[in-house]
Parts: sequence; C-alpha cells; structure tokens
Amino acid sequence: MPAPRVLDVRYTPPPDLNSGEARVTVSLEGGKDSSFIAATYDRPAAWVKAEKGGFWLGEPALFVKRLDEATVRAAVDAMAGHLGGYWLRYYRALPGRPSTIGLGHAALDRAQDGTAVVEAVLKDGREFSMLAATPEWWRAELERRGAPYYFGPLALFLKKLDVAHAKRAASAMAERDEQLFCRYDTPRRTLPEVLDAFSSARS
Repeated sequence: MPAPRVLDVRYTPPPDLNSGEARVTVSLEGGKDSSFIAATYDRPAAWVKAEKGGFWLGEPALFVKRLDEATVRAAVDAMAGHLGGYWLRYYRALPGRPSTIGLGHAALDRAQDGTAVVEAVLKDGREFSMLAATPEWWRAELERRGAPYYFGPLALFLKKLDVAHAKRAASAMAERDEQLFCRYDTPRRTLPEVLDAFSSARS
C-alpha cells in the first residue's frame, strides 16, 4: 500500500510549555485526519502519578525527545511512510465501550529491570499480552538510544512491576474500554525487542 500524502500537520503548543505534551492533528489526502498526543520521554511519570492506582493507559502517544514542530513533523513523515501509514491509522482509532464480559485474571511475565509483559484473560477466555514498563525505565531507555522520536505499539506504564499493579491496570481497561486490550496486545516481542526493531529500521 502506498504511503498516504500528508497535507498538513497542526501542532498546538500547550499553554504551559513545560507540560511536555501537545495535541497533533494530521490532515491526509482524501479528507482523513489523525489526531494524537505528542509527549516528551519524561511525560509518563506525570501520567502515572496523576492516575489513581499507579498506572497509566489511554490513547496512543507519539513520544519525542524535543516537543517542537521540526521533530513532530519528522515523526509524522516517518509514520506516513511506514507500512502505508499504518501507525497514523492505528493512532486514529476511536474509543470503544466498557467490557460486558469483565476481567478474569491478570498476571505478570518476563519482568526484568524496568519492563515486563502483562498477561490478561477476560472471563470469556480471550487472552492478551501487553507490554509494560516503569516510567523511569522508559525515559532512560529512549534517552540512551538517542532516538529523536518513537511511535509504535503501546506501552502500559506501571509504577511498580508487580501483580497488584498489573491487575489494577487490566481491571481499569475492562471498566473503561474493552478495545484497549486489542490496542495494547503485542504478541511475539518484548518491549526492548520492539525498541531494537524500531531503532534498526531508522539507523
């Protein structure tokens, strides 16, 4: 599939320039838009701190080393050029509805350093594997790699990598939007492997 043509990128700086996040709207040829949050690497720490329960989950965010128009535009161009604009479509997905089934159980797997995989099972038997990280690991890892930006599979941010926080986050997903399980589900790779692939593709 050919890459979609980007007609316009509207980057709205936040009222507080130190907040570390802004709304980006991308207009594409054919009349479609994609709107998402752009956030600096340190922003997840504030999100987790503000969220009762010690976790953060929500809409996909484009992460940038610097929150400026040049960096955001470079990231948008890369998003449009990858897999026929797949990530612009992924970031455009509308929210769903609370689960009518509910969470069966959740567990933590492959926890190491600041990353893990949260395994969640709904009461109807559907299983999901979701990448997780502490905000501190996320910031340090992206800064270590020197990446100007990151887009891709969602990371579930947990204050602590333990079963209690994994269960709280998975329960919140079921209560808020069952579609989040599908959007966070990332089989086959751990978070370091996802970042390795992202870095290699842009080296």
